[in-house]
Amino acid sequence: MAAPRGAMMLDRPLGQWLTNIRRPGGLGKDDARAERRARQLVAIDPDWNPRLLGWTVDWQRHYAGLQTLLEAGGTLEVVLPGVSYRGDDIGAWLRKQRAQWAQLNAEQQQQRLGALGVAPAPGPAAAKAPGRPSVGPARARRANPPAPGRLRAR
Repeated sequence: MAAPRGAMMLDRPLGQWLTNIRRPGGLGKDDARAERRARQLVAIDPDWNPRLLGWTVDWQRHYAGLQTLLEAGGTLEVVLPGVSYRGDDIGAWLRKQRAQWAQLNAEQQQQRLGALGVAPAPGPAAAKAPGRPSVGPARARRANPPAPGRLRAR
């Protein structure tokens, strides 16, 4: 249940409803009723409130998108930036997860991504091809020319 806030179902604002019930006290003021509602939501989706698990609904939605793409026959090698699922750029998100692996929740997020075959990005030294020189200043200027106004100032 990681619908975006603006999601609608049967002309009802499902996304906003989910946002509201995830807030503290969103299941009601009566503790017994709130507990019963929480159990019912867990029966539908154990991850209905990702905040309680240590991550955001946005993370949950991207993870579910990646999982769906892989279950449909996709592979991690083709999930590159620009590959989207329901409007979310799953490829860019996946690149960020690999790059920031150490900042993910080890017991949940890393484990879930690992089960899909995702691994952390190689370190900076491993990413550079051995023996290949770095880009020199002249080549860097050609690749990223200064703004026109800055040319006149030189």
